[in-house]
Amino acid sequence: MRHIEYTVMEGDTLWDIAYAHLGDALRWPRIYALNKDRVQSDGVRLRDPDLLKPGWQLTIPVSDRHPASSATIPVPDGPPPDSVAEPPSDSPASPRPAPARRPVTDRQVTGRNVLSTPRQDDGAADRKVEMEAASGSATIGFGEASLIGITAAAGLLAARRYWYVQQRRRREPDAQVPALSPLVDKAAQAAHAAAQPRRSHDPEALITRRTPPQQPRSADTVTIGVSDNAEVPVDVLATTGGCTWTGPGAEDAARSLLTGVLTAAERQRPAPPHTKAVVTEDTADRLLPGLPPQFTALTQTTDTAQAVRIAEQHLVTHARAQQDRDTPTAGPATADSADETEPGALLLLATPDAAHLGQVQALAARSQPGVLIVLTLDVPLSGAEHWNIAADGTTTRPDAHPQHPSHLKLFHLTPDAGRDMTEVLLGAHGQRPHLRILPDQRPPARDSQPKSTAADDSEGEPAPAAPYPNTASRPQQTKPVRLHVLGPITLYARGHAEPVGTNLRPEVHEFLALLATHPTGLLATDIADKLHLEPDNASNALKNLRRAVRRALRAATGITAQEFILLQGELHKLHPELVETDLEDFTRTLKEEFSPPKDSAHDALPAAREALVHYRGPFAQGADYLWADAIREHLTTQATDVALRLAHRAEHATAAPQQRDTILTLLEHLGALHPDHERLTQHAIRLYQAAGRHDAARHAYTRLERHLADLGLELDPATQALIAPRTPTRRMG
Repeated sequence: MRHIEYTVMEGDTLWDIAYAHLGDALRWPRIYALNKDRVQSDGVRLRDPDLLKPGWQLTIPVSDRHPASSATIPVPDGPPPDSVAEPPSDSPASPRPAPARRPVTDRQVTGRNVLSTPRQDDGAADRKVEMEAASGSATIGFGEASLIGITAAAGLLAARRYWYVQQRRRREPDAQVPALSPLVDKAAQAAHAAAQPRRSHDPEALITRRTPPQQPRSADTVTIGVSDNAEVPVDVLATTGGCTWTGPGAEDAARSLLTGVLTAAERQRPAPPHTKAVVTEDTADRLLPGLPPQFTALTQTTDTAQAVRIAEQHLVTHARAQQDRDTPTAGPATADSADETEPGALLLLATPDAAHLGQVQALAARSQPGVLIVLTLDVPLSGAEHWNIAADGTTTRPDAHPQHPSHLKLFHLTPDAGRDMTEVLLGAHGQRPHLRILPDQRPPARDSQPKSTAADDSEGEPAPAAPYPNTASRPQQTKPVRLHVLGPITLYARGHAEPVGTNLRPEVHEFLALLATHPTGLLATDIADKLHLEPDNASNALKNLRRAVRRALRAATGITAQEFILLQGELHKLHPELVETDLEDFTRTLKEEFSPPKDSAHDALPAAREALVHYRGPFAQGADYLWADAIREHLTTQATDVALRLAHRAEHATAAPQQRDTILTLLEHLGALHPDHERLTQHAIRLYQAAGRHDAARHAYTRLERHLADLGLELDPATQALIAPRTPTRRMG
């Protein structure tokens, strides 16, 4: 890779220069990145990639495949007719046609190599940097105090999905929805991005996304840190003699390690976890307070002796499993049967006192990868590896195994970050932080127990799938463009029944859906962050998105004098006079018709039907946007609350058969869209039974049971009681 100096001419753009010298106009951010901090002859720096001044000098990286000597730069022949208030760059789908071209003269290109080092490994170094950038990061930082790996983040993503399910199961209508920690959301979004399929370069793409994080390790893997941008598995701790952690960062690293064990268990649900941990209660209270004595992959013991006994029993179980594998059987062993008998690995994390030090030391002598790991905090064991851990996770290991990774930085969590992780993990199992019972103290009320009243026991999920009668019809369109984001993203123009813009690229639909959720506007920096745009290319990407929307909607509506996306400084918003959305109608109807709430189900029913006619499905149904989960859950909550309120009133008042059937239709509509919403099904079952439709009630129950089983969940006892088997009565006489 060599670099040349280029003198900017009148009418030049970075797009044109990249096309001429790099062979690809989309590579203009490379030129911008090299020159943005360079002071030009007039004392000005390149701050805006769309603003170049004649006479400026630009450094351009030129590869041998695209020599600059014969390059030509296209000269624009005036702005296209549809580019009002936009720069003269065009969509990257194809280079802009250029009727006239001018050659690059010798005065423009000097050809000298700015980095004139004759070493032959420059290309290899560049390739190494590009490969490292393409691989993405293996870590996610929470400020300077906490750091986790992408594998643990994947476990938090799985836990967050279960957390949403549990919230739907137990939340009362109109009750405030607990907010997830921003740390958990950040980790989950990073894991979500990492899970996206890797796509090859698309020359027609309108935007350039940021490099996603690395893909996480397998679901049964627990990682403890990072070395050379690669996650290090927990097996490095399984050394004969055990391992001891000391130093100011030891507790934060141990907290992260236990969190890694628990998040790995979330990814393996409903299967049992491969790696489990056993700790004493006092250690657990110090690292992750609020967990119950037995929680997924973590067992707490009253003292170290009990923890040692559990570890010894684990070794015995492993020995028996190994013996069974070595013993010939009558039939061939299957992979499933092997998994069922595999004990997995056990981590013993202890701070032993003098009385139990010998027991722990004897156990540590039997450590081996995949079977047993013995780790002590601040209490050295004879023959153990000693790791000194700094506050930032950097480790010093004077006696580390030579095959272990060098420059290891352990993941670490502050107590506050650990508390956030604990809350989402407990919430994923429908639990709350566990309060320990102190001596002479009355046990607190168990908030996690279901309440006994019939109204509070209701939890809901979908009922029999029946078409919602109003889903086929659309509300009357009053503006030139109607955007649907509740359900699949769809555009309609001028009230026509057939959608428009079906050939728009997915990133354009995502852009429109994002703006629909922010009717008052969204700053360009926020859009770039939510769409994960490459920072150096964000400005150009937003122009391409606006241009794609403009072209599609101008062609569909014939409106050429106005912009469908208003740009007020850096603020982007859908034009309120040209574009209407079903989301806006949905939220407005709820606000107008349910505030103040109606006195009865009969009064509220027309408003509910009007609101839910806009709710054709979850927000951006079928699209897997990184930023959409919280919005989707919020809108789902609003829609289901409408039906739950009506159903609750109908159950506690004498509802007319026609009114009851209408409410059942609403429950069926929402239940088919959200089959894990148990409270919906509870109400549907009771209303079916009140109407004498017992087969429909049992069908709804069976559907819910089957769906929750797929998630590894059991029906709530209140739901089970609704379809309890009845003992036949004997007739007398």
